[in-house]
Amino acid sequence: MELDLLYLITVVPAILLFGISKAGLGGSVALVSIPLMTIVMPFVEALAITLPILILADFVAVYKFRKEFDFQILKLILSGAFIGIIIGALTFKYFSEDVLKLLVGLMGFSFTFHYFFLKKDKYQAIPNSKGKGGFFSIISGFTSFCVHAGGTPLSVYLLPLRLEKSKYVGTRVLYFTFVNLVKLPIYIYLSMINLNNLKISFFLMPLVVIGVLIGYYLVKVIEEKLFYNIIYILIFLSSSKLIFDFINL
Repeated sequence: MELDLLYLITVVPAILLFGISKAGLGGSVALVSIPLMTIVMPFVEALAITLPILILADFVAVYKFRKEFDFQILKLILSGAFIGIIIGALTFKYFSEDVLKLLVGLMGFSFTFHYFFLKKDKYQAIPNSKGKGGFFSIISGFTSFCVHAGGTPLSVYLLPLRLEKSKYVGTRVLYFTFVNLVKLPIYIYLSMINLNNLKISFFLMPLVVIGVLIGYYLVKVIEEKLFYNIIYILIFLSSSKLIFDFINL
């Protein structure tokens, strides 16, 4: 692996952002991570390199939030995610990266635009909906498999429930641990992961651990209302960027 300045200023921040997002602070901000990495490597290689790194980050985050999650919600979204991953594996070659990112961007932009400009009571929790949870977890599993971008669809379902912030993070952490472990053998079967990109993954792994620890600290010290507002803002900004990037192709 050849290291140069461009590699350091693209890949290092990308991996740190993945770690911070794994701890629950602005999960959708990691939408910029894969595009950053594709500046210096092919798209499929970026997906392959980051998956083992994400799994390590999942394990660290699971340890930190192991006692804080909603079991009933988790059962529902894990079932949907599995369906979405299988759909992604079977259709991966038929979708372009740009179109998938646009769909994630439009979803996140619409969701946050409604929150900021149309919703009257922003802090009122809505009742849990199995239909909504199943639908958005399928979309999340699909986009996670194809572009590591399952955070925004999941947020569309989870955020309005207004879970206590640590329980919200813990539920996300366990969800994506399952998602990434299911993706791993499929990536290997599709020959996306090989010894060369595994070496790069292991080299970059300490960065994602640092990112998780930073994110964990921030989640613990940020007040709950501010915590949710930050996540909504980050989803809005990252989704807007995805739409802007597609328009300027």
